[in-house]
Amino acid sequence: MDHKMWYDTKDDILYLEFTRDYLLADVQPIKENILKNLEGKPFRQMIIFIHNTAKVENRETREQSNIIMNEANVSEVAFVGGSAANRMIAKVLIKTGALKTQGDFFKNTEDAIKWLKNRR
Repeated sequence: MDHKMWYDTKDDILYLEFTRDYLLADVQPIKENILKNLEGKPFRQMIIFIHNTAKVENRETREQSNIIMNEANVSEVAFVGGSAANRMIAKVLIKTGALKTQGDFFKNTEDAIKWLKNRR
């Protein structure tokens, strides 16, 4: 997996940074890494950097991603960056309940961290 993922023990937040388009082939490795990184952690919150993601491959990729977030019991996701199109797609998923997590969009990481910590 060439997308970057790490868990910040200082803030207890899982980070995912997309380094290119998000493909269906990326879903399974990302799922495995999310489950591994969140195992035994006190909070199930994520910051997802979408500034380098031009697009999500297809509808199946989005649907499988929703399943992952639900299976991992991710409670909140803070999206940082991204195009207007990417933000719109994510907002639709959140508002329709397809993604059963709380989410919001931020211009910088500091604001995203504050928002997540206030939700605890």
